[in-house]
Amino acid sequence: MTNIENTRKFEDLCEEYSTYIIKYRSEYYYKSIFIIWYRDISENKTEHILSYKNGEIFTSKTLTELRRKIQSKKNKLIKSENVNQWLENTKEMKMVESTTYDLISVINNLKENILDIKTIESFSDFISLFDDYINQDEKNQHLQKDIDDELIKKTLDYYYEFIFWPRFNNKEKFELWNRPKLEIDTEKLLLKFQDIILKFENNMKKITNIK
Repeated sequence: MTNIENTRKFEDLCEEYSTYIIKYRSEYYYKSIFIIWYRDISENKTEHILSYKNGEIFTSKTLTELRRKIQSKKNKLIKSENVNQWLENTKEMKMVESTTYDLISVINNLKENILDIKTIESFSDFISLFDDYINQDEKNQHLQKDIDDELIKKTLDYYYEFIFWPRFNNKEKFELWNRPKLEIDTEKLLLKFQDIILKFENNMKKITNIK
């Protein structure tokens, strides 16, 4: 199987089992790390980040070690039928990330007061990921106040009103649209965003020899 064939087949199976690898880039890590996001069909299609039973988020230093690490820690991880089937059906394949969360770029752009579509979308994607983590376990509910922050909500509302839904409904029209700018205090937004990142990463299983 060629690399292209492997990637396409692997992506198809990620779609089939609603299980995806996220490449995660943060200014608090010297190198990228990898986490797993999945939709659990056994729980009314609720969305989760693969986590340990103690609540820590599963992390891997490399794609090469990811499968082995999940299998070696399976008794300590929260069970997911979708993830198990995904692992079983991709066991002969090279793993490929489905998407990248580049928080470094978002932070750098906010520092420069750059609020283009890509920055706002990447910002919103991460907040959505954080929201999934909050809602996957009752003991995470104390974090809800962070995404209920006025600046966070204003940015999310802008994203859905002026980017996500307009583009979804009519991509061609969207690309020609002179949309209104997001008027917001980027310095305060940046501080809040960095605080949320830290709280999210404080719940990650610590990785040695990566800093």
